[in-house]
Amino acid sequence: MAMRRRLFLIVAFMLAGWAFGVLDSRIPMPSSSTVFWVGNLGSTWLVLPFLVGWAQRSRPWALASGLVTSVASMVGFFLLGGAWGPASFAFVASWILVGALAGAAYGLFGESWGSSRALLDGLALALPFILEPWAWSLGLGYTQGPLPIWHFETAVGAGLFVWVIVVSWRRAAQAGGAGS
Repeated sequence: MAMRRRLFLIVAFMLAGWAFGVLDSRIPMPSSSTVFWVGNLGSTWLVLPFLVGWAQRSRPWALASGLVTSVASMVGFFLLGGAWGPASFAFVASWILVGALAGAAYGLFGESWGSSRALLDGLALALPFILEPWAWSLGLGYTQGPLPIWHFETAVGAGLFVWVIVVSWRRAAQAGGAGS
C-alpha cells in the first residue's frame, strides 16, 4: 500500500507540475510588464516540489518526487507549453537541469519539514518569496517590473514566514512538553 501511495503522489504531482508549466507558459509576453512578471515569478516554481516532498515519508522518495515534479514543470513550460520558440537546446536543457536540482532540494526540504517542522526547512519555502524582489533590484540596480507584483509576492512570503515560525515553535513546545 505504501508503494502505491508513493507512486500515486509522484504521478499526481508530476501532472500538476506539467500543468503548472503549461499554464505558466501560456501567460503571454505582452507589452504589459505586469502580466509578464506574474508569469516569471521564480518562487512559485518551488512550491510543488516542496509540497510533494512534504507528502512523502522518506528522503529518497521526496528527492525523486521533487525532481520529477520540477522537471515536469519545466517540460510543460518549454516543450509542451509552446515556449520553445527559437530557444536553443542548450538554453532549455540548462533550465531543466537547474529545475531538477532545485526540485530535488525542495523535495528534501519538504520531507524534512513534514517530519520535524524544522525552522530552516520551512524558511526554505518562505524566503524565496521575500528575497526574489530584492535580488532582482540588487542584481540589476533597479526595480524590475511593477511594484505591486513584488509587494504581493513579498506579502505572501511574509505570511509563509510567520506561519513557518508559529508551526515550528508549536512543534518545539510540544516536543519540550512531552519530555517533561
